[in-house]
Amino acid sequence: MAVGEIGTQDRALSKLALKNGFLSREQIKEIFRALKGREAEGVRFEDVAVEKGYLTNDQATAVVLAFKRLKKDGEKRKWHIKGYEIYSKLGEGGLGVVFKAKQVSMNRLVALKILHKRWLNDEEFKQRFLVEARLVGKLSHQNLIKVYDVGREDWKLYFSMEYVEGETLEHLIEREGPLDPIRAIDLTLQILRAIRYISRFDIVHCDIKPSNILMTTDGVAKLGDFGFVKSNIEIDVTEEGSVLGTPDYISPEQAMGKDVDFRSDIYSLGITLYHMVTKKPPFDGTVSTIMRAHIRESLPNLREVNPTVPDALAKVIERMTAKDPNERYRTCEELFEDLEQCKLQQKAGKGLELDRGELVEAIKLEKDKARQRQLEVLELQQQLDRMSMLFWGVAGIGGLAVAICLYLVYLLQGRA
Repeated sequence: MAVGEIGTQDRALSKLALKNGFLSREQIKEIFRALKGREAEGVRFEDVAVEKGYLTNDQATAVVLAFKRLKKDGEKRKWHIKGYEIYSKLGEGGLGVVFKAKQVSMNRLVALKILHKRWLNDEEFKQRFLVEARLVGKLSHQNLIKVYDVGREDWKLYFSMEYVEGETLEHLIEREGPLDPIRAIDLTLQILRAIRYISRFDIVHCDIKPSNILMTTDGVAKLGDFGFVKSNIEIDVTEEGSVLGTPDYISPEQAMGKDVDFRSDIYSLGITLYHMVTKKPPFDGTVSTIMRAHIRESLPNLREVNPTVPDALAKVIERMTAKDPNERYRTCEELFEDLEQCKLQQKAGKGLELDRGELVEAIKLEKDKARQRQLEVLELQQQLDRMSMLFWGVAGIGGLAVAICLYLVYLLQGRA
């Protein structure tokens, strides 16, 4: 077997066994000769060593465990940051790697994000990474991941953030399938609160999707990963014409590299809500195919994909994901009202009781509607009053003009 054909783990195991005197060089060569062609069957180096009697089961298990322990320790040394104890890898994205770790000084669990080494010579990516940390560090909201610390050690740029015990919304959907509309609406309302909050700082998240929404064990949804954020309060690293974000959830204007505002996040949240109630995003295919679909194509009929989705909710999603930003919700408050109404209708239709908070919200919605109707009536009355005044003003001027004309006729007749 050529060296290139030998698996990385098999080579490492052979070196470890040789170094510790478990196997001789000739035995290792014999094992690799016997292993050739059997990798596809799932046969490993240690299996053949036991088959040939070179190692006992206990010895083979000990070598494998030692290898895994050394590999894990090596990984920890590679990513080590002073003041943090790394436990395990949580995930890896385009910008960096996220680890579960302990911040020693505070004795608390954190999610530690470290920039990929390959980006160190790329000023744009380094800048974007720091923007994410600095921006999120300034924010404080129950539906946003909190950042604790930002720093640099050797080649490693990093920041630590709140560790959420739970799972991503993406994993939740994969495990449970299409979510019940009431639950999907509730999660959407939570993320909408985060969007409304960051929009006050003129921040657009630009990458809202199920994998960036973390679920706590008590059901709180938290929006994280601001790696593609666009803001006017910090340096703006998203140059005009650039395209950032995840294709499956990207807004048409973002896909075309145009300027974006909070309505772009509303679009992505609408696609995320579509995903929640159907178990899949609306479009599939290559990256370019999906982006073109977001720009040009209507969403697949939601009621055909999942007939259990209420018509009212389907209409809300349709408006959230309108191609033209001007046809989407003009404010977060408008969307709040429609989503709350959908939720209340669903609960009423299922004969479910409303909790105190929902009753208060229902009363508030009705009060807001009544107040809006009163304002509309008042505005209409004011318009009628203005028109009436204008009419009588014109009529008065007309009457005066007639009187003046009659007086002039009288004077002329008198002179005659």
